[in-house]
Amino acid sequence: MASAVSFTAKQIDDVCEYFWNNSLGLAEEILNLGFLKKLKSYSMKAERFLKFTLQDMLYLDGVTAMLKEMSEKVTQPEDLKVFIQERHSSYKTFRDSCLQNLLMKDLNSIEHTPAIQKYLDTYREVMKESDPVYFVVALLPCPRVWSWIAQNLQLPDHGAHYIRKSDNEGGQSEKRFRPILNKYLNAAEKVQKANDIFRRQMQNERDFFCSS
Repeated sequence: MASAVSFTAKQIDDVCEYFWNNSLGLAEEILNLGFLKKLKSYSMKAERFLKFTLQDMLYLDGVTAMLKEMSEKVTQPEDLKVFIQERHSSYKTFRDSCLQNLLMKDLNSIEHTPAIQKYLDTYREVMKESDPVYFVVALLPCPRVWSWIAQNLQLPDHGAHYIRKSDNEGGQSEKRFRPILNKYLNAAEKVQKANDIFRRQMQNERDFFCSS
């Protein structure tokens, strides 16, 4: 990736699509990993999928906690504050529902794999940025790549793992990001920095699937 910025923010109609197109190769790598091939061929061992699910829950729990912290920290601008508060509410509702469905009270006894630990550490690093819009950028790769995988995996609706696919189809979640990111990533330097964060998170997604 070139370090020099050879564009202006005004030349990019949609920064979300710009980030995605720059990282599409990573998404294609994920789709071709052994984990998803096993999922599609119905040869996934239950223990392996359980490990994946529990690590995914640790990710969800960790991001929910960080969103809570960010929702209390960010007081302006108003639309960015509301966006983060809404993301926290959505993540918390989903996390609580998953725990209930799994008949679990908490995740304290589950150890993080190195891949999930690195993923969450990246979030914590981005949290230190003075501009909270970069934390919003860090959130985007997860719904974007999971939606894309769901659309490309082509699992029938009677499969044991269809619910995970169906939960991520449609791509509605990432559409909420576009107005905020297109508004506040309004300089070439900001777009470049955000693109680097997006790509790091895509690499974290790949590493998570690779380790599953």
